[in-house]
Amino acid sequence: MTHSTELESKIKTYLSSLSPKAVEALVSNLEKAKGQDKQDPHLNLILTAAVALMRKPQPGTLDTPGGEFRRAQVQRIFFSPLNDFLINETLSMRQEGRINRVMLDRVWKWLSRDVIANEVKTVLDQAGNAHVSGERVDALIQALRTRAVEAIGEQLHKSEISDKERRRIGIELGGERGIAELRDIQKIFAAERWLVPFLQNIPERINEHRLKQDHDVLRLVDKCSARFPDHLPLIAAALVERAEAPSALCAFAGRLVGDTDPKVIADSQFAPLVDVVMSEAERLQILALDHRHNNPDPVAFSQALSEYHTLVRGVERDMDLTVTGRWHQRLADTKRSISGEVTQELKNAHGAIRRALQVPKFDSDGQLRKDQAAVDEAVRTLRVVTMARNASETFAVNEIGKQTRQTVEQTLEIVTRSLITDLGKTRGQQMDAQLAAVDVAIMLSDIYFGADYAAQLRRSRQAAIAKATNKDTSSEPAPERKLVSSALGRR
Repeated sequence: MTHSTELESKIKTYLSSLSPKAVEALVSNLEKAKGQDKQDPHLNLILTAAVALMRKPQPGTLDTPGGEFRRAQVQRIFFSPLNDFLINETLSMRQEGRINRVMLDRVWKWLSRDVIANEVKTVLDQAGNAHVSGERVDALIQALRTRAVEAIGEQLHKSEISDKERRRIGIELGGERGIAELRDIQKIFAAERWLVPFLQNIPERINEHRLKQDHDVLRLVDKCSARFPDHLPLIAAALVERAEAPSALCAFAGRLVGDTDPKVIADSQFAPLVDVVMSEAERLQILALDHRHNNPDPVAFSQALSEYHTLVRGVERDMDLTVTGRWHQRLADTKRSISGEVTQELKNAHGAIRRALQVPKFDSDGQLRKDQAAVDEAVRTLRVVTMARNASETFAVNEIGKQTRQTVEQTLEIVTRSLITDLGKTRGQQMDAQLAAVDVAIMLSDIYFGADYAAQLRRSRQAAIAKATNKDTSSEPAPERKLVSSALGRR
């Protein structure tokens, strides 16, 4: 949900082709890389997919021989019951059951140094011993989790009766938020005996129809909520992670309550199912902003926006939030933040496209200096402009969106036609530079106007090249203006 569905699918396909040991080695290396200053923007996506793959069918199995590698896997196996609850973003409003992945290293260091140091050392020593079987190490890790439940509970109790202890733990784990997430970890570990089998009975991916119409997941959650009502926030957090359409959890909550009235749902024990959807909107808003400012991938920002729009549209279709002040305000806050970022992107659209369409120059060594950063910025901007066209209400960009589209269409059409026309007049080295600019223009036109228009441009490009090389002077290089109108009409 945090990235392109196509990219995620490709990564999962590749990981599935690897052996279990290769996937474990990859996870180990990625976890080490997370501590470096410069990370690959897709590191978290690959790590999440790899960990999820390792979770099937038995997430806590160590079948590798003893040694440093197996020792390095102990922490991952220890925290494996948390896989459904981990996120990579720090939410503005902490949501019970959604644990920031960075907490795992903090908690592990704290446990292994201050809380159950001897027990952790024993398990690590056994894991590094080649004469100890993987099954034995698995049992030791399970026992370590059981011991951790008791030890963490003691520390949390101390923090509740002693301000000094609370400050000490807060320093280690990241303040009050860290203590709250530690409480979630302890709660999940304590419920492992029934929670893990429950999650194993829930599909890895839950489609919208299953949440809105079918009864299998509904019966499981209903039965579980009756036995463990205090754990509903945890169940909600696991469901939103597995849901293909997280917004459907709003309707799912109504089915469990037996009433679609948002006020009734808000006052029921199933309110956490809607709370977690609001937290997902907040997570996607944070993810989108991070992509815009920090991720060089030109498509990441628009993909996060698209996921956010799909979520908001689904929520507003299934539930009237205007009658529930708390949920309505949370969603409105994310909309306001997202709208500001989209507005800035639209304001920069014309300049970004003009920069990308500049004919590159040659340096002193005769190498063509292509401004890839400018091209990536234009790709990102155009994808946002295109997406906002169909989601203007979500992002509150009706007026500026219309103005931006008019400017973008004129700029792309006029400059592209001019570049292709000039291509037919160039010779020698300058032709390479002109051709590079034309190719960028066609790519951007493909994004905005569509494949049919781009195909016409490519034919005009070939005709211009033929004209420049005196091979063919019969074709007109510039596309007809009416094709633009036709392309836009279809969209």
